[in-house]
Amino acid sequence: MLSELVYLSFRSTDCTDDDVQKILEEARQFNGKQDITGVLIYSKDKFLQVLEGEQDNILALYEKIKLDERHDRALMVSNRPITERHFPSWQMAEKAINTDDYAFLSAMDTEEQAQFKALLNGENQSNATKMIARLFA
Repeated sequence: MLSELVYLSFRSTDCTDDDVQKILEEARQFNGKQDITGVLIYSKDKFLQVLEGEQDNILALYEKIKLDERHDRALMVSNRPITERHFPSWQMAEKAINTDDYAFLSAMDTEEQAQFKALLNGENQSNATKMIARLFA
């Protein structure tokens, strides 16, 4: 069953920018073999990721991520069946953000901006994927 999983984790204090690039390289190779697509949004202290693929594959990957020392305190925000992918051509897209000071360049209303900020703080949001997809539109 095609599913999407969204999680938030804290970036471990010893996770460097080079480590993030390694995560992305590993993800692109692994995800291509497992037919997993998605996006990783990261800052100096957090990761927010959307994973799309077969339910068993993305759950297994999430379990692997929880054990990865570059991540700390992974929190599953959502896990649900989907009928189509939001990121069909990306084994792993990425975007770096500054969570202390960022502007919304995509057209988001005030309520959506508040929801996105809440999502970055680890709060469960039902429209998470739609908001994240708009960053890449």
